[in-house]
Amino acid sequence: FFFLMIRRPPRSTQSRSSAASDVYKRQQKYYVFLQYFQDVGQLAQQNLSARKQKEFYDEMFRIVKGVVEGEKGKNATLEKIRRMLEGKKVPKHIQKIFEEEAKRYQAMDEASQESNMIRTYLEWVASLPYGLYSEDNYNLREAKEILDSDHYGMEDVKDRILEFIAAGKLKGSLVGKIILLVGPPGTGKTSLSYSIARALNRKFARVAMGGESDSSFLKGHRKTYIGAYPGKIIAALKECGTENCVILLDEIDKLGRSEIHGDPQSNLLEILDPQQNNAFTDNYLDYPIDLSKVLFICSANIKDTIQAPLLDRMDVIQLSSYTNEEKRQIYYRHLYPKAVQECGLKEIHKFKIEDSVVDELVNNYSRDAGIRSLEKYTRKILEKIAFKIVMKAKSEQQQEVIVNAENLPQYIGHPKFPKDRFYKSLPKGVVIGLAYTEFGGSIMYLEATQSSFVEQTTQNKDVIQQVRSGLKTTGSLGGVMKESMQIAYTYAKSFLYNKLNNQFLERNEVHIHAPEGAIPKDGPSAGLAITSALVSLALQRPIKQNVAMTGEISLRGKALKIGGVKEKILAAKREGIKEVILPTSNKDNLMDLPEYIREGIQYHFVEDYDQVFKILFPDTQ
Repeated sequence: FFFLMIRRPPRSTQSRSSAASDVYKRQQKYYVFLQYFQDVGQLAQQNLSARKQKEFYDEMFRIVKGVVEGEKGKNATLEKIRRMLEGKKVPKHIQKIFEEEAKRYQAMDEASQESNMIRTYLEWVASLPYGLYSEDNYNLREAKEILDSDHYGMEDVKDRILEFIAAGKLKGSLVGKIILLVGPPGTGKTSLSYSIARALNRKFARVAMGGESDSSFLKGHRKTYIGAYPGKIIAALKECGTENCVILLDEIDKLGRSEIHGDPQSNLLEILDPQQNNAFTDNYLDYPIDLSKVLFICSANIKDTIQAPLLDRMDVIQLSSYTNEEKRQIYYRHLYPKAVQECGLKEIHKFKIEDSVVDELVNNYSRDAGIRSLEKYTRKILEKIAFKIVMKAKSEQQQEVIVNAENLPQYIGHPKFPKDRFYKSLPKGVVIGLAYTEFGGSIMYLEATQSSFVEQTTQNKDVIQQVRSGLKTTGSLGGVMKESMQIAYTYAKSFLYNKLNNQFLERNEVHIHAPEGAIPKDGPSAGLAITSALVSLALQRPIKQNVAMTGEISLRGKALKIGGVKEKILAAKREGIKEVILPTSNKDNLMDLPEYIREGIQYHFVEDYDQVFKILFPDTQ
């Protein structure tokens, strides 16, 4: 070793002898140490060689086992898939495709990626319900009982569905029918679709369409892509397990459109059209499927965003807002029992919700067209009752929890919709209009006032008119309502000048405002009200009290038809309106409403503004 060879200073003979002895001992130790490491290295090399040899033989065994058992495993898989086709009437062209893909699967290595893709494809092909049907039930009495038990009210909608079932009974099938349920959120479109399926004794599947902008969502992806799968229509057919199922395409008015991924609404033409859907081709399956036996039901909040060719193929059923009485009945029959069960409350628990609470909820908390907000508030009340019961469970004496109109804000806060009438009596230039919003109907004040007070300081009349005359509008108004105001302003000037010899609007700037400016307002139904506000301002006289009106006006003063009559009448009743002015063309819409909705209000049907003027200003000639 190198360090042993280093020269040291000369020592004595005795010290040299002792040092040599130490060196010898150290050399012996190092020798033993090196010999040990040499033996360890040889042992490690032997173990490594043995392990590599074992891995080599294990790999050979795995390969041989795969070769021997591969065919057996594939045959078992194919046999399992073929059993899925038993009892089905598979069309010849589909059976041929299945056999060709099965041969390809047998010829491939089971561990390969393409083999897994083919196996998945065969499973999808075999899982579809070829020739499987559920027996249709055309018993109208049973269908009516199911519809009545699931939904309260909506008599016109139920009658339309029963007529549809009766026609199917006479014809022997419901082929060629596409139902479109249109109505505000929460009015029961989805649950009504399920009730139709129950009444017909058919399987039911729902496909949520909202926000989808890729055509492959409906028609699937090409099976050559990794992770490809069929579209939602084929998936719904597999879920139901019958060819004559009911499939709900929910919220089709919210379908998107992409320039890259296609237009799903255009794909719906092939799916829904009875002349085309008997040979619907999914991109993944790549062979025609018969969808003509499927009853398609679509739902939407509005029809405006649905393409005209698609809308033309549908039978539209309009669902309107629930009345206050209908909401009360739905609360007692459906919402309250369901919420009590979900909150775990039972008869042994001492609690009570008085009837005044239901009236308060319907009138001042949940004015939406549907019942979702009423359901939320009901559950919130019961959850707070459950909390109080649990907190008092340890006390020996448990007092009954009572909820009434006075303590209701302690449970769900203050009313969301207080009374809309903030004028006890209408001043000059103010009228009450009727509006149709996402929450149903509501009253809407329209205020008009003079906004220019310039004194006449020149003999040039043209300059004076340029400064003083004009119209300002505020209140978050949409484009349609702004046009209505311009039309009403022009007609009001003509009416005042020609029939009342009044030049107020010619000589003064006027400002019209719709209060609650944070709420967007639009629609063609405020023309009569705007004109009346301008006339009232020009005459410096208020209109007749407790009168509300709705209707569009033409440039010649004609009263034009409007929509949302039911919701507007309900709003008028809620606010204590005694008289309502409607266009004559809406008389049939009013007569279609139940008597309990129409009662309590005097109705005036008008064809032009002359008749409106006589009602609002009976003492003015």
